[in-house]
Amino acid sequence: MDKVTKNRLKLIFIAGLFVLPVMSAWLVFNNPQWLEGAETKNYGELVSPAIATKLSHYVTNGSAVDMDELKGRWVLVHIDVDGQCAEACKKMVHTIHQINVLLNKDAKRLKRVYLDQSDGSLSAFLSEASELHVFKWSHENFTTLNEQVKGLEDGDMLLMDPLGNIMMRYRQDADPYGIQKDLKLLFKASQIG
Repeated sequence: MDKVTKNRLKLIFIAGLFVLPVMSAWLVFNNPQWLEGAETKNYGELVSPAIATKLSHYVTNGSAVDMDELKGRWVLVHIDVDGQCAEACKKMVHTIHQINVLLNKDAKRLKRVYLDQSDGSLSAFLSEASELHVFKWSHENFTTLNEQVKGLEDGDMLLMDPLGNIMMRYRQDADPYGIQKDLKLLFKASQIG
């Protein structure tokens, strides 16, 4: 092998040392399923992309309702579609309250909201629930929300970040420890709220 060929091979080898990591990173970025354990850490279902909105858009007379206490906080919104808070609903409202208590020093960062679609007065259970904001909403409000977050069902819960983005959904039968784990991870990573 002559000297010119040898020098060219060295140059190709050195260039390859710089190009190979970039190409590898690009391939892995475009194919995340190749990574071992490529599942995400979150328990809830991510709403992607996050939906920038205001909670007052889904509340009856939202402009007249005082929601100042919710601004800049993480908000877990409990969806009531049928206007009846049955046993499963009551259990989840109670469980989310318990999760809020278990958050300890971060408990003030989370606010809980129940969107009530009942026609009559508020049920005794909801009116006695501790630190639960209950707002009335209508079927039209639900339709508007369902157009943005597809497949909403009675009892679903939506997590809104402090900027007002709907970013995660939980089903009514969600594991409370999974929700608590998600909240702790979000609170640890977030500098706001």
